[in-house]
Amino acid sequence: MRIRWIPAVVSVAVCAGLLFGGWFTYDKFAVKDPLAKTVNGLPEVASSTSTIENGTVKIALELTDHADLRTIYSRLTTEGASVLDGRKLKLEVQGVQSNAALDKLWSTVLFDVAQAMETKSYSDIPDALHKLAAANPGLTVETEMDETNVYVTLRDKGAVKYVILPRTPATLEVWNDAVQL
Repeated sequence: MRIRWIPAVVSVAVCAGLLFGGWFTYDKFAVKDPLAKTVNGLPEVASSTSTIENGTVKIALELTDHADLRTIYSRLTTEGASVLDGRKLKLEVQGVQSNAALDKLWSTVLFDVAQAMETKSYSDIPDALHKLAAANPGLTVETEMDETNVYVTLRDKGAVKYVILPRTPATLEVWNDAVQL
């Protein structure tokens, strides 16, 4: 029995084209386009790029002045729920006009913030940041929290620094010596 090479190669090429074309079409029209429409529909977002890999949706955002990260994250998780579909959402803020002075101020309070995150004493974060703002005239601080992240915004003389700190919620543990009634 002889293999007919031309029909075999054409069949493989057509099958590969249909397979990858179908995957590309699904990826573009069912995942990326709705996600881009949701992200770019937010009034605080100037522009964005997104990638989806290994169960994580990474969105790089360029924000307008006075953007609210918690609201952006919340709207993306609700309006983009069909696209996220169990994937983890990771936001990266790009194009932010931070400066060396603002970065230095953040580094002075970083230990207190890290300690509060580690001990899950999230209420210590605004206290530490407000002390920093009180010691540095012109610095304004905004802190917000939801069930997944702590959002910090530092503003000083036109410079802005956005920080998103992932939260680990408290879990209820079972004790070995618990009495069951």
